[in-house]
Amino acid sequence: MSEPLVSRQAAIEHLRRSDQRWAAAVQAFNPYAARLRNLAEAAEDHSRVLTLADLANVEWNPRPGASKLRLAYGLEEGSGRPGPRPLWSQFDKAVKQLGLALEGDSMAALARAFGQLSSVAAQLADASETEVPEEQRHAG
Repeated sequence: MSEPLVSRQAAIEHLRRSDQRWAAAVQAFNPYAARLRNLAEAAEDHSRVLTLADLANVEWNPRPGASKLRLAYGLEEGSGRPGPRPLWSQFDKAVKQLGLALEGDSMAALARAFGQLSSVAAQLADASETEVPEEQRHAG
């Protein structure tokens, strides 16, 4: 087996910091566009860090029950989420895939799941920034 590109300890430290950033992004109460942008950036960071950890031969400990993963209420179906429904459907699928990956033991699959969630969240953030609120459409 070849020598990893980064030490296992360094990868674990990066993963710890990325976990904290991810948790803060999930719990944030920013306006939708900013909240989704922060979530996308944290998920992208987590994807990169998990890839790095995989290359450093860090093992993932499966999290039983994670397939039922739920993020904050405002990001769940039925919470009045603004933006295009097809993108929210993709978001919900990405969250489900993330939960399934968390239950598994593949660091690479987990990195891909975070990457997919990042992509969809960024698209939703873009859509939220361009969406005109109903009351502004009828003003003036």
